[in-house]
Amino acid sequence: MFKDIITLPEKKYLGFGKMIPWENSMQIQFKMWDEGFADGRISKLKKLCQSDKVLGIFCYRCDNDTHTFSYHIACENISNEVNDEFDELTLLPLTFARFTGICSDLNQRVSTYNSLCDEIWKHWLSENEYISLIELETNGGIEGYASVEIFNPENPSNVPYNFEIWLPIKNK
Repeated sequence: MFKDIITLPEKKYLGFGKMIPWENSMQIQFKMWDEGFADGRISKLKKLCQSDKVLGIFCYRCDNDTHTFSYHIACENISNEVNDEFDELTLLPLTFARFTGICSDLNQRVSTYNSLCDEIWKHWLSENEYISLIELETNGGIEGYASVEIFNPENPSNVPYNFEIWLPIKNK
């Protein structure tokens, strides 16, 4: 469900991630969250960045040739610390359309997430005066543009949870 539109200044993040295939990406993303909590990387990241909020950064890098995009689990780097274990990411000043969803069944988390994505890509974008900045035709693959995901509670293996998808946009 559409929530609102916000504009944010440039922000610096630290996180861990990898390039993943476009197809069936959600299973990989959720597995990254599970592993990050289990091996302590998320706790270490929060402590290093002095941040309580953990988020997903989707499509910071895109490769059309290999049909892959980057997915990072990250924190805003409030402390400005650097660590070789984590990638440094900078999101440029962006306007985001924010969307919300609720997942109440762990077995349905992929389909719940995909339903909201379908609403965004198939309906909301076509019915409004905006275009996505992570589309390859507009700016996809340019570092500094990315979609943001927020889970509350922050571990998407704990249900029920609310989630938000922040899509970077500009006027058509």
